[in-house]
Amino acid sequence: MGDESEKNITLSKDAVYGGVIIILVALLVLSVFTHGFGLIAQTYQCPENESTEQPVLNNTNGTTVVVPVQNDTEEGFTELTVGIGDLPVLGEETAVVTWVEFSDYQCPFCSKLYKEAEADVTTNYIDTGKVKLYFRDFPLSFHPHSLPAAVATRCADDQGKFWEMHGKLFDTQSSWTGLGSVDDTFKGYAVDLGLDNDTFSTCYDNAEHIDEISVDFAEAQEYGVRGTPSNFLIIPKDKVSEDDIVAAVDSLNEMYGDGIQLFEDGNSYTVFIPGAYPYSTFDTVLSTVNY
Repeated sequence: MGDESEKNITLSKDAVYGGVIIILVALLVLSVFTHGFGLIAQTYQCPENESTEQPVLNNTNGTTVVVPVQNDTEEGFTELTVGIGDLPVLGEETAVVTWVEFSDYQCPFCSKLYKEAEADVTTNYIDTGKVKLYFRDFPLSFHPHSLPAAVATRCADDQGKFWEMHGKLFDTQSSWTGLGSVDDTFKGYAVDLGLDNDTFSTCYDNAEHIDEISVDFAEAQEYGVRGTPSNFLIIPKDKVSEDDIVAAVDSLNEMYGDGIQLFEDGNSYTVFIPGAYPYSTFDTVLSTVNY
């Protein structure tokens, strides 16, 4: 009787995950974007779909349809305002620069960013109170464990351990990414982090927080995200000169091939860095800011 009950719970969780994956794939098919990222950016990024048979919408030449999703301002910059999501901040809330990162826990380039550029930005800018980081979920459909991983971090967040689970998953990515099932592994991580096992397991088995993950995924597409990691550095206009931020972005595009973009809204400039670029890329932008 107990075995049958356990089986029903597993089937229920699998059904929820399967349904959400179908929704995410549908969103990818329906999504359209304002721009590409260039060859260099693509080498630093897990694209939205690695399959050569990626679905496309209303086109005849095998490429994704491109339509505007942002508005051009009178000054010539494209207008974009990026939300921070609902996960806890890393760093001080009073920090000048806001970094919003859309990522996938199973994407190898996301792990690369976490271990390299993000680690150095944390040391030099986050820990010193200059930058704050907000993580947002963009689980790619061809990474079967990325959605369960996102659920696991949010279930850990319920017990105040989001960033701890976040780090655990990226630190151990190579050990779980090839598994057939990650359920026991992620529950084991919860125990390692000192979480209440029953509470975490209930949250995880019921695939709670799917709605929040879906909001992140949908909003990312509105911002032009088409792969992971995708980074937005948001800088108040009164903390950087237009000439300096334009020069920084131009210099990076001369080096990397026009993948990095500059946006603005009424109060801020936003630099879009689509991929696991090296720390020097982030430092080039962040060093222009008057903290």
